[in-house]
Amino acid sequence: MLACGGDNEPKAPDFQLTQFDGSEFRLSSQAGENMTVLNFWYPTCPPCREEMPSFEAAWQRLQSENQEVKFLGLFVPQGFDSEQDARGFVAELGLTYGFATDLHARIAEMYQVEVYPTTVFIDKSGRVFKTQISVLDEETIIGIVDEMSGG
Repeated sequence: MLACGGDNEPKAPDFQLTQFDGSEFRLSSQAGENMTVLNFWYPTCPPCREEMPSFEAAWQRLQSENQEVKFLGLFVPQGFDSEQDARGFVAELGLTYGFATDLHARIAEMYQVEVYPTTVFIDKSGRVFKTQISVLDEETIIGIVDEMSGG
């Protein structure tokens, strides 16, 4: 499922979190500088696990092309999943883009996430460009980022 935004869309809801690496991420600080890709997931979600290598491959490719884009994987605890499980999964796969915990699903709620995985693409102006509710592959991720950048 795909939902598209436009120039008349309101700004994406702002939030600030501490990432797994200890650095701070504030969405509004990306506006005007970077496109942002938010991926909502949890470790025991099979489709989430399936798409993570594609996100890493897309991240690596976009960074090598000097694209102005930030990726943030937002772990939303479900059932018995813990932040320790999420950190272990990220380390096991060698994922290098940003990750943080949406502990009480506050951000997921702001973005109306009900199904996992869900990915929200936010353009440089800070508006939601597209929301994708499905497993994404590397080419789809890169295609949406290229479309968002006007490429």
